[in-house]
Amino acid sequence: MMRAAAAIALCGTFLIGGSSPATAAPDPKPRVQLKIVNAVKGGETKTVWLHCAPVGGTHPNPRAACRLLEQVNGKPAQLAVAPGTACTREFEPHAVVVVGRWHRQVVKWAKVFPNSCEVRAATGAVASL
Repeated sequence: MMRAAAAIALCGTFLIGGSSPATAAPDPKPRVQLKIVNAVKGGETKTVWLHCAPVGGTHPNPRAACRLLEQVNGKPAQLAVAPGTACTREFEPHAVVVVGRWHRQVVKWAKVFPNSCEVRAATGAVASL
């Protein structure tokens, strides 16, 4: 009986938020949360979440995307992953939107690219969904 009471008291301490290892853990909320949308005119729209610090979200390649954005301090407009890429002249517009926050800075960026090759050349893993 005494063990059961002690176990209940210990569980209560953890649930209420007393000094326990569970409450000493760092905040799991990522410092970077970006919503990335890649919409093809007349076609499919893909939307993902990218989290950095810690890396995660629904992005298909979050580590690579976070690394690229770290190089430009979270400013997608400054991305130029493969500027010399020879892309075909096909015209299938892709609208790319990146919104959210990069540490304490608000991110709002959008651009229309002529095709998926141009998206990859400019944004690399960030918007290649």
